Amino acid sequence: MIIFNNGKYKSILAAESGELAEIAQTVQKDKDFRPHFHITPLTGLMNDPNGLIFDGEKYHLFYQWFPFDAIHGMKHWKHLITKDFQHYQSADDLIPCELFESHGCYSGGALKVDDKLAMFYTGNTRRPSDNQRVPYQNLAIFDLDGKLLSKRPLIENAPEGYTEHVRDPKPYFTENGKIRFICGAQRENLTGTAIIFEMDNLEDTPRLLGELSLPAFDNTNVFMWECPDLLKLGDKDVFIWSPQGKDREAHQFQNNYHATYAVGKLTDLTFEAKYIGELDQGFDFYAPQTFGGLDNKTHSVLFAWIGLPDLTYPTDKFKWHSALTLPRELRLEGTKIYQRPIAKTYENLTALSTLHLDGKAEIADLDRAYVKFEANNRAFNLTFFQNEKGQSLRLSYENGLVCLDRNQSEQTELMEKFDSKRFCEMENLQTVEIFFDHSIVEIFFNHGEKAMTSRFFIANRSNIITTQHPLNLTFGYLPTIHFC
Repeated sequence: MIIFNNGKYKSILAAESGELAEIAQTVQKDKDFRPHFHITPLTGLMNDPNGLIFDGEKYHLFYQWFPFDAIHGMKHWKHLITKDFQHYQSADDLIPCELFESHGCYSGGALKVDDKLAMFYTGNTRRPSDNQRVPYQNLAIFDLDGKLLSKRPLIENAPEGYTEHVRDPKPYFTENGKIRFICGAQRENLTGTAIIFEMDNLEDTPRLLGELSLPAFDNTNVFMWECPDLLKLGDKDVFIWSPQGKDREAHQFQNNYHATYAVGKLTDLTFEAKYIGELDQGFDFYAPQTFGGLDNKTHSVLFAWIGLPDLTYPTDKFKWHSALTLPRELRLEGTKIYQRPIAKTYENLTALSTLHLDGKAEIADLDRAYVKFEANNRAFNLTFFQNEKGQSLRLSYENGLVCLDRNQSEQTELMEKFDSKRFCEMENLQTVEIFFDHSIVEIFFNHGEKAMTSRFFIANRSNIITTQHPLNLTFGYLPTIHFC
């Protein structure tokens, strides 16, 4: 075991006595933005969800974590176990302590193999002579109680024809029981793709089968595919991935990077897509991953990072950064994915009440509330919250277009760089559901036809809601999640 401690490439094993407790005290100074029912790091930065696996009884959830600051430093995998997505227990983390992960444990996925959990992940390393990145694809074995048993490298270096940007292995079983995993990759001509490896079993050496072909996707200007995820959903194949470099558009693909899905048929290495779309059209949604180990006959379950690469947030000064979405149920309506929070989320709603709003009202704990209303395909214009600085969050709909506007809220320079409005085309908007959680908003239209996930920052806010059109609103509240 090696204890790495080189600037931002610092392992949690190198933490000094009381260091993390002191950072936690800084985190607790944030009285405005820490969520109640979303998973956030105790300290430091979180990003991609990793290693999502249902072991037959419990759900194992990992996430990318740098515990020391709100920066992308040495990545660990923080490990949580839950049965109900309400109570979480810590288990063994994946901590970089070997040469094949010397600069961090990058993203990956999981597979249940007999009575073991196999975590496939990318080991980030750098060659000492010239600081060149050298990627490893690694395998860590856990037992069903969450104890780390072993880890080893599977592949050193990127395959011929690809740059050092080969990462994020997501495993799955073939119909004949072989193990495959798909990695995001960049070709030597600096275009993005995904490549697939195969193993006979966990002791085998992976063999490169080739690239995933996705003819229907416009890969123009895309320089990297991240976080690929191949799965069955009902009787269809689904491919979820995060292409980097895709041109931004007026009403979709509006962020600097995107989360995309394709629905169709996978034959050998060719994915014939019947539909390609964006998973979420808010400001902050990236690197989604579905759980392995589920039968996916009617739905799958997904987490995503409420954040984006290369962004800073106002909470960074409190030494914490980002959160995960609510667990979402994915189902197919024809060839399109619909997504909503899992059924358990709705079962946990309490203090449900209704209000006819015509003008302005103060709603108790609006900043941690569930809000639902029927739009009936009519225009609306809602303003949420206010403070002495005149800050607020706005949601409107007119002529088939939803607009989420955070212009009148606190933003960092990098947030402002990518504009302050996000749009979502909804030809026939009937139902709107909103989950507020202090600095997070997750919005679902028409029972999951479209979604918009975002951060927003309004300090010292009053829980005021204002409407320009009369509406009947339903309110409810979710309990705080618990960690032990």
